[in-house]
Amino acid sequence: MSAVGSAAAPSNSSLTTSPSDSLAFRRQYAPDATLLLVGFFGAGKKTLGIIASVSLRRRFIDFDAFFRQEVHSSPQEFISRHGLARYREVDLELTRVLLTKYPKGCVIVGLGGSSSRPQQSLLNDFAREHPVIYVRRDVSDLQQLVGSSKEKFQRLFEVGNEFFESCSNFDFFNHTRGQPFWNDRPLPTYLKLKETERILVAFLHRIFGNFHRSIFSTDPFSPSHTFALQVPLTWLDGTQDLEALEGGADAIALVVPSEEFNSRTLMDRLARHMTSLRRHCRVPVIVDVKASPVMKADRETYHRVLMSVLRLAPDAITCSLQYAVDMAQNIHISKGNTKLIVSVHEKLPVGSPQRSLQRAALQEQLRVSKADALCVTGECRLPDDNFAMVPFHADLSTSSIPVVCYNRGSHGKASIWLNPTLSPVVLPSMTHTGVTLKQAQEAMTACFLHTKKRFTIFGQTLKHSLSPEMHNAAYAVCGLPHIYESMQSDDFSSVHKLMDDENHGGLTISLPYKSAILPFLNEVSPDAKDINAVNTITLEHKYQSDGKRVTIRRGYNTDYIGIRDCIDKHLSPANAVRDGTTALIIGAGGMAHAAIYACYELGVRSMCIYNRTLENAQKLADYYHQWAHSKPGVKLRLHALLSPGDSWPTDLRPPTIVVSCIPTYQIGGESLIAVQLPDQWFESRTGGVFVEVGYGPSRTQLMERMIPRESKGWVVVDGLMVLVEQGIVQFEIFTGRPAPVHCMRRAIREQSIKYGFVHK
Repeated sequence: MSAVGSAAAPSNSSLTTSPSDSLAFRRQYAPDATLLLVGFFGAGKKTLGIIASVSLRRRFIDFDAFFRQEVHSSPQEFISRHGLARYREVDLELTRVLLTKYPKGCVIVGLGGSSSRPQQSLLNDFAREHPVIYVRRDVSDLQQLVGSSKEKFQRLFEVGNEFFESCSNFDFFNHTRGQPFWNDRPLPTYLKLKETERILVAFLHRIFGNFHRSIFSTDPFSPSHTFALQVPLTWLDGTQDLEALEGGADAIALVVPSEEFNSRTLMDRLARHMTSLRRHCRVPVIVDVKASPVMKADRETYHRVLMSVLRLAPDAITCSLQYAVDMAQNIHISKGNTKLIVSVHEKLPVGSPQRSLQRAALQEQLRVSKADALCVTGECRLPDDNFAMVPFHADLSTSSIPVVCYNRGSHGKASIWLNPTLSPVVLPSMTHTGVTLKQAQEAMTACFLHTKKRFTIFGQTLKHSLSPEMHNAAYAVCGLPHIYESMQSDDFSSVHKLMDDENHGGLTISLPYKSAILPFLNEVSPDAKDINAVNTITLEHKYQSDGKRVTIRRGYNTDYIGIRDCIDKHLSPANAVRDGTTALIIGAGGMAHAAIYACYELGVRSMCIYNRTLENAQKLADYYHQWAHSKPGVKLRLHALLSPGDSWPTDLRPPTIVVSCIPTYQIGGESLIAVQLPDQWFESRTGGVFVEVGYGPSRTQLMERMIPRESKGWVVVDGLMVLVEQGIVQFEIFTGRPAPVHCMRRAIREQSIKYGFVHK
């Protein structure tokens, strides 16, 4: 029963207080606490609930199905037979039974249909110890699904919206419009669902405190010169240039001005824009709720907005201390896993002795408010006023929490690079309001706070490599001074000169040297050890007390991450990895090692290997069998296929993941391998994903044969996509900074066209 259809007769009494408005309310839950999704008919609760149940490995319960099971009729049939009043009685009792019976290990959808006050009370009580998510969707879409007039729907929507807001403690906006593009084409339906799945799962992890950093850069709250991109709420209202969000900043600061506090659409806009931010960038999102410039003006409204923002589960939220410490204390109680940044602003330069809040007072307020970070801002009239900030910051930094200090205005620009943590930078289209990330990084280079580094890709055949173009484009857009070059050599020993060069910050190791480099490294990441290959090396040059220089060489493998992410992003929900999923790996070299590890990371435990030389395929299978035996609890089954004439093993499902690791261009004196595989190896009824790891100026024979299979559910991913995905990780390992993902993708797309490479 939809809320829209039953909300026409609400109680005349005002709705009760939302659980999130209670000062005793805490967003801390048991790891197995049941999750409840509520919202209008057509909002997508059932689809999202199934995604959540699979991700959290919980039982899925649809209230409509539960109602049929208990009453032996649908809600609509029951209403037609017994009337709405009786339905509400039964609906309330079954709601009570369901919430009492399944408080743990479940995902429940479909409650809230009667929108009655007693049901609201039940949901309020449940929300004190369980996440209750109000699933929002574009209002015009909801109206179209309901089929009523605009005026009638608006009345129903206002009642239902107030009800769902009052009995939930989180908001999730289910985006169905403005989807990104895939290979310059609108996203296929299954990939839209993948995007929604990625955003929802990350949202749930933040709710339950299961943090997982998807980037390999430094912590944005660390004092390592990190930057927060200021994104005004009104900019998001009208922009189409969302790719500008992922431009290399360490965090996004969504700025909510006090002028918006009384907007009737504020919460809907915030929920909608939060989903957009999560879709277009991977860095943490801070919601910066600006206090009114009038001291102590409208305290209640400010508190209400802060509480509403917590419903979005942002990574951090700012709270001004101008409204007294007790408000920050209330936010601390209700913030859940969101970080609390308390802020102080005065119309004097940071560090000025005339400021009312000095170090001792600030330290005390931090202690009482239990903040996770402090932001102190000021205003200066002269550029020299910025220098007082340095000793002030150093003094405050003795506290155990991160400290952000800077001055606003045109004369405060120098403070942006003097401040080491979350300095504010603006979008390239808003240079009149501040400093861009590129400008800030270039200023730091000019002041010798950045050291210019060289990076080189080293291998035997590099004439087709697009890595230099990709990395150099990323350095340029971020304002970094680095240079990425290539060195082709048949002599492996030439790599030592590069590793010993003091100006080098790192190397990319290409074929065929990825395993040969291992003995010459000081440290190797665990995954690279497992794969027995390294393609990324960082070089840390240190000087000992006797003046002797020591270079620490650290090795990583980003190849498997590129393959893993390409599989994960393009594998349709129908082919989601589960028990019995099988992968086919073509080839037996270093990239095949990475491909097997990538599949293992995704949960695949059964794989077949086909290689022109059976002996090499068997060696690869034996290697990973031995590896699995050395890991407690790890079970892998790898089968070497004899020839394309072989039938697919009858005890294995047809593969839904196929990774070709055959070189797409000639390496050294080796000739290219033409691969022809039998149709019977591709008999999966739901298709799958085919990834070709290499790339070159022409399509391989195998790629040509796979493209027609797209009509049968196969998704074909070329090596240029793999290059970008592994390059993103490599950039972040080299620089310690978030990668400008859209810039790197654009660079590869443009260069592939320039050099005549065939992009799938």
